[in-house]
Amino acid sequence: MTKTLFPALLSIVAVLTSFGVMYAICIQLAVNASPAILTAALAVGLMRRPERLEVRALLIKFVKLPIIAVAAGLVGLALLNFPALGAVLFTGGIAFSVQLRKYGVRARAIGQVIALSLISILVVPPIHIESTQHRWLPPLLMISAGLIALASTVVVSWLSIRIGLVAEQPEPPRVVHAARGREGKTQVHVATRMALQMLVAVGLAFAIGMPVFPEHWPWVVLTAFIVCSGALGRGDAIYKGLLRLGGAIGGAFVAALVAHIVFPNPPAYAAAVFFVLFVGIWLRQINYAYWAACATLLFALLQDTHGNGIVSLLEIRVVCIVIGALCGVAATWFIYPIRTEQVARKRVADALAALRDVLGDTPGNHLTTLDHHAAELERIAPSIRLHRKVFGAAAPDRHPSTWIELMRALLAQVRTGNFDRAALGTEMRCLGAMLRQQPASPAARDNSEAG
Repeated sequence: MTKTLFPALLSIVAVLTSFGVMYAICIQLAVNASPAILTAALAVGLMRRPERLEVRALLIKFVKLPIIAVAAGLVGLALLNFPALGAVLFTGGIAFSVQLRKYGVRARAIGQVIALSLISILVVPPIHIESTQHRWLPPLLMISAGLIALASTVVVSWLSIRIGLVAEQPEPPRVVHAARGREGKTQVHVATRMALQMLVAVGLAFAIGMPVFPEHWPWVVLTAFIVCSGALGRGDAIYKGLLRLGGAIGGAFVAALVAHIVFPNPPAYAAAVFFVLFVGIWLRQINYAYWAACATLLFALLQDTHGNGIVSLLEIRVVCIVIGALCGVAATWFIYPIRTEQVARKRVADALAALRDVLGDTPGNHLTTLDHHAAELERIAPSIRLHRKVFGAAAPDRHPSTWIELMRALLAQVRTGNFDRAALGTEMRCLGAMLRQQPASPAARDNSEAG
């Protein structure tokens, strides 16, 4: 728990800093706290994937984030004034952010900022910022929100490194991929597949959510995005949908209870909001369901649900989440679907190839590479483990969970340096034989960018 608590503390410090600075500006300009809430939402996303503190990369980000934030704000205004146009722009923007993963690390980072900005406007609709006396003020506040959020996260990260609280992030490892067959060259790139899946999932969510749930459609869209975003195969999409649903039900139930609580003053209300946010950031690293519960509660608080009935919170919003999850699952199952077994086979094969390269050198020089592959395996493991618990395994050596556990054990041996090369080579050959028992389909190839 301590390992996850400390990053959560740093994140909430960055969030509180960004919120406090923007809130002070709002007071001076006599506007409400909506821009400050937007700044905090951006800071949460930025702290989730902090970048290495390189001057050139940070300067580029200080330029692009405000521009993207303003563009996202325009999309938000379109959603309010021209819903159909706004839905098209939002869906296209989200799909484009995924497609950018195809073009390298920097393009992927831009895509993450685009997605973060668009999702943030679901939490803080621009209508609250728009209602001011000066037309130039809303875009200026949007720009300020992006700059302050980025500056706060950079300062907190830099200070934590300078005083020795955390270590600076190492250079990303060179990922070794398993060999591809000739047929892989004709397949659609994984980023394009995921972009098309996202396009369908979010498009369906808008098509169903806006006409059927005019006041709660953001719940449908947000859930579809979460379930489809980075889904590592069909099984992973279902798993994320179940976590989102379970957490949302718990969060909606708590929100229904909180709706009957009258906070004595605005500071008490703000303290409750930030406490829930801190708990969600902390527990998200343990299980996504906790974050889903806290996010649902936060969303309810920010949407001012006090006084609403329990039926509205427990029924309408949970139904929206179910529909959104189904939109995400349907897209991953029917639009260029990828079987989870294929993803697992590819990830294990990549880890084996990297391990062979590492053994040719001093293993201690490649700890980052070993940790990278161990983390990639752990990302796909939960849904596979759940599948084995529910359905069992008629042939254990053919079940992906067996491959993952064996590969993780091999990586752990090499990382600690406690291994015998002959025995390790035998285990690696056995695992390679398991992977070759059933050839992976071409659709699983080139899946290194998934997630």
